[in-house]
Formats: sequence, C-alpha cells, structure tokens
Amino acid sequence: MGKPAGERGVDRAPKGYVPVMVGTGKELQRFVVSVKAFEHPCFVSLLELAAQEFGYRQKGVLRIPCDAQHFEQVLKMTAKRCTA
Repeated sequence: MGKPAGERGVDRAPKGYVPVMVGTGKELQRFVVSVKAFEHPCFVSLLELAAQEFGYRQKGVLRIPCDAQHFEQVLKMTAKRCTA
C-alpha cells in the first residue's frame, strides 16, 4: 500500500501511486502511496490535517504533517480495508 521511497529503489511513483512527504519540521520522509488509500477515512483525516496546516494549494509533492510511524500505522489500516 505504501512504503518509504528509499525502500522501493525508485525516484518516480509508479502508475496508481502518489509520492507523499511525511513529517514535521525538517524531518521529512518520502512515501509512495496507492491512490486507493486516499479513500480510507483515516487517510482522509490526514489529508484534512494537511489542508489545515498548508492549505489546499500545496505546490510540489503532497506533504502531511504527522509522525512517520503514525503514518505507517494508517497505511497498514488502509491496506487491510483495500485488500478486503
């Protein structure tokens, strides 16, 4: 569903995936996330958090202001729902 980009060994997101920068301050980690994850209510909450923090017109890669470990937990939840 989503992995840190460094573990994937690619610079570009494959078709059906979106690059996302996760973290607060200067501590950012890049993930590549399936577009299916964007439908999950927990992921939508993270998108709303990003909109509150940065607005709806972010330039460049989508940035989500949360801890990377929390983001990974949300991805696990979205994977369970998307594969069911």
